[in-house]
Amino acid sequence: MTFTTEKFYGGLTVGLLIGLTINTIFNYIVKTIRTSQDEKNVGKSQQQEAKPNTNGEFKMALLVRHDLKMGKGKVAAQCAVASVIAYNKTKLLNLPSKCARVVLRAPDLKTLECIQKQCKLFGIPTAIFTEKDQMTVLAIGPANEASINAQVHNLKLY
Repeated sequence: MTFTTEKFYGGLTVGLLIGLTINTIFNYIVKTIRTSQDEKNVGKSQQQEAKPNTNGEFKMALLVRHDLKMGKGKVAAQCAVASVIAYNKTKLLNLPSKCARVVLRAPDLKTLECIQKQCKLFGIPTAIFTEKDQMTVLAIGPANEASINAQVHNLKLY
């Protein structure tokens, strides 16, 4: 048995082609299975979620911890991320993407935790942004403007 470069390169080429073909088929099968499972899961979650009353104006409140003394740019970036997280959480509820947003000062962490608990009791969606294991921004909503105002009525604008 002799080793020739022609046989080596021919075998290498055939091996690569077979590997690529198997990989392509495997990826197609996995993606098809995942897509069908995701569609089933989305269907179930939409059936379980109650659709909220879409009458009236919608609002989102972003509560920023004032005791951390963050710079304006940092606050803006964290509010933007919290806003996106909150919207993505409520995407399945068919809420309008356009809603008023207001940034408010929360004096400390205790205030944020208290408001978050109240929102959960009333079924208002919330999202948090944490940095270094500290909650820095709490996003409330999007939800009916009246329900948001009831939760944050005593906080000042940022």
